[in-house]
Amino acid sequence: MKKLLSKGIVTFVICSLVLGQGSRMGTASSTQLQIAQGAQYLSGGGAASNATGIEAAYWNPAGLAMSENKVDAIFSYRSYIADIGNNFFGVAAEFGKIGKIGISARTFSIGDIKETTVFYPDGTGQVFTPAFMVLGGTVSKKLTDRTSVGLSANWVSESFGRVNANTLSFDIGVQYRSLMSIENLNIGFVIRNFGSPVTYEGEGLGVVASAGDANRPEEYYKVDAASFDLPFTMDMSASYNIAGLDIGVTFTSNYYATDKFSLLASYSVMDMASVRVGYRTSMSAQTIEDEEKDWEFTNPFDGVSFGGSLNLKKLIGMDLSIDYAFIPTTYFSDNQVIALRMGF
Repeated sequence: MKKLLSKGIVTFVICSLVLGQGSRMGTASSTQLQIAQGAQYLSGGGAASNATGIEAAYWNPAGLAMSENKVDAIFSYRSYIADIGNNFFGVAAEFGKIGKIGISARTFSIGDIKETTVFYPDGTGQVFTPAFMVLGGTVSKKLTDRTSVGLSANWVSESFGRVNANTLSFDIGVQYRSLMSIENLNIGFVIRNFGSPVTYEGEGLGVVASAGDANRPEEYYKVDAASFDLPFTMDMSASYNIAGLDIGVTFTSNYYATDKFSLLASYSVMDMASVRVGYRTSMSAQTIEDEEKDWEFTNPFDGVSFGGSLNLKKLIGMDLSIDYAFIPTTYFSDNQVIALRMGF
């Protein structure tokens, strides 16, 4: 098992270094898969190495098996950019030798958008409501008292107007506790959002046109939409606890955007409350320079974030925690997240 784990770690590191190109930028679909869920891990620093319970279904599915509860549940709401609301719900339970199995759902409230066309740029008088949803299933198992692995499958559904797209994405990860027999030193590796490209289809892609090389009347023709890959990422993470202070760091190799480093520090007070501060920075993208404009990309979620938790177990006798996160955002209104976690 140790040899297998060592080979796996080496493979993850080599792949991350190969993919880790800070100036790489591209176009990917279903970027809602990258919106962090829950409020505990803020910037994501150390999350892939120490996230546990159903919240780990997003950060690293291997962390689901590391929870000491028989049943875990979570509900969170995030006020995202451009007045978009993001809900996250998940529940997981232990199933004997299989390990732990969880299900989760992410929904996005975007609101009504006015329909505009080339001939009616100010609006046709019609509105449409985009519907984005991610339904996930996670299986996680402990291989030893220190090692766990996990796999998540996510059904991604997008629709707006009469156009829609569906696909299946996968996350796979591993967590290892007390690396090199150093107590409280944890590491984690996870690859997320890999699957088949996404292609939009539906009646909304039909246009009225005349064939240029034939004597035919106007009729509907289907526009073949281009396909886009999912936003594949790979996380390498480590965390360490010293005197009640949890310190975590994560390097994210992002296949279609700039790579990033995330840090998180969390301090617990008598197992009843904790305060957190996170920091995230993205590697430099290629600067756009021409005679008319000089613009450099800045990730809107880079910078410092804050949060905390209140554990009500000692007060009400039930494993119930309330999490809060405040995430300043460049260009848009700041994000706030509130989450309710339960364990049985």
